[in-house]
Amino acid sequence: MTGAGAPAVRLLAETALRLTSGTVLLETGGDGMLLSCHAPIAAYVPPAVMNWAAHGATVPAEHEAAYARCLEAWRSAGLQRDEAPENVPLPGQGPTAEMGRSRLRRTVGRPVLVIASSPGCGYCRHLRADLQANRKALARMDASVLITGDGRPEVWGGRPVPGYIEELADAWADVARLGTPSAVLLTPDDSPRFLRGFDAVTTALIELGGEEPGQVVCETPTSCSVTVGAEPVDAVVTARARGKAVGIAARGAEPVKVAGLVAGKPAPNGDAGYVPVTLRVRRPRNLWLIFRGGELLARSRSEEEALSLLKRVVAGFGPPEAHQTRLLCGALVHTQGRAMLFPRSWLTYFVERSSLLARSGWRPSPDPFVILETNPVGAPVLVHPSPAGMPRHMPVSGVLAQPPDHARPAAHMRGRTLASIVNWHTRPASPQQLHAACTSLSALPIHLGTRQESLTFLVRMPTPGG
Repeated sequence: MTGAGAPAVRLLAETALRLTSGTVLLETGGDGMLLSCHAPIAAYVPPAVMNWAAHGATVPAEHEAAYARCLEAWRSAGLQRDEAPENVPLPGQGPTAEMGRSRLRRTVGRPVLVIASSPGCGYCRHLRADLQANRKALARMDASVLITGDGRPEVWGGRPVPGYIEELADAWADVARLGTPSAVLLTPDDSPRFLRGFDAVTTALIELGGEEPGQVVCETPTSCSVTVGAEPVDAVVTARARGKAVGIAARGAEPVKVAGLVAGKPAPNGDAGYVPVTLRVRRPRNLWLIFRGGELLARSRSEEEALSLLKRVVAGFGPPEAHQTRLLCGALVHTQGRAMLFPRSWLTYFVERSSLLARSGWRPSPDPFVILETNPVGAPVLVHPSPAGMPRHMPVSGVLAQPPDHARPAAHMRGRTLASIVNWHTRPASPQQLHAACTSLSALPIHLGTRQESLTFLVRMPTPGG
């Protein structure tokens, strides 16, 4: 599947659809894609549906049911508006009626965050691991954190008034109806503030610790990252990447030392507030391993190489320049100066097979994001962030992509795959940024295959001019 004759990409300002706020429709030749500017959500729009949805053409009677299914799928994904006004919460989105009622409770003397947890919730296990890693920062807070839902309430930070812990836990037990983890933030002067989900609860913890949420890297865990992230750590330090705070956790004396060197702090948990763990450093036997969530970013044989790699990874979390595109995917770079993009979920697989790839000139890039610029003719170029000095640039020669789970019309295959690739763009993003990313990526060759097939393709790929 090649990118020859890539179509022009148009951002449509008006459509026949009732798009939710922050959803854009891009037209790529005859077909198109719907993309959310707030979250990594995308939908492919086939040519016929594009004609009906974007241009208001009449839907033939025999296709009305199929078109209705498209609209319902987009509605379920949050791309298409319901008849109800957007500012009216849908069922389950707001606090329950019981939460809105007045409760008999004593006034809190300091902020108290009551978190509803569940033993079977992976997000909750990850949150507990972050709290344990940040135990020293929590001890310095003029606030209390209570976790309920798994036996006796756990208390972090300053303790509330004696005997008040169970009362608070009972009074706000129904916060769990919002899902887990969720929370209510109680302050001496303001009304209770309800928080739903891992990101919102972590943001409140960051604020209570005195950090600015927008300047702290906070990533929602995945099933893979929960497995790695729930393990205990010996220390967590805060490194800075152009103003962004990045939490680095380490196990073992040598990894703790290396993490401290990256952060520029001799002592773990120095003067930072609550910072969720983003990177982990381990040293099983003679290998140094660097993880981001559940992904193995890099491995090395020496402390010096591990330190250099970790500094580069931290630098990659810094904010991109205005003209750059940042993608949540991986990149392989070749010794002859070209790069190949691939799904982020394949990163550990390629890192574990880096010796085999190296024999063909390829190596996985450890950078946490893929940062692209365009050259003078509009082709994408990979940018390597650097802790010091000028970044390196390398042309992108193609994209490796997973084929669909079930058969799709061949005529729609490239459009569907391109929609999933453009959806790698980090969010939030403006409509113009998504349009620019689609324009840049639409010209690239796409190679469909499983990760095993892609590995075979890479090691057998002939060198240019060979």
